[in-house]
Amino acid sequence: MQVLAADAPSGSGELLIMNDLPVYKRGMNKIQEAIEESEQKKRKNKIKNRISAAKSRARSQEHTRFLEEKVEQLRNENALLKKLLSLEREVMQGKKAKQCLEPEEQHT
Repeated sequence: MQVLAADAPSGSGELLIMNDLPVYKRGMNKIQEAIEESEQKKRKNKIKNRISAAKSRARSQEHTRFLEEKVEQLRNENALLKKLLSLEREVMQGKKAKQCLEPEEQHT
């Protein structure tokens, strides 16, 4: 449905019906500009989201590497402490054996 410019508000141009809503021909440019601006914002947001996701993945990988290094460090420390504990036990057993033997030596 079209209405002549004479029927439209003054200076607004021809009235068109678009998606069941009246739109003046002059307003078409504004609508088109708004649509383009909206699409540009969407593209911009997509780019920002991709950058943000890439940064998040990088942080996650860095954190995983840090944790893996920490696990390796703690395993090494644990192995060292186990060796020290084992040596300490051997020394203590040696002292106990020596103490057990000393009284016998004193009696003879």
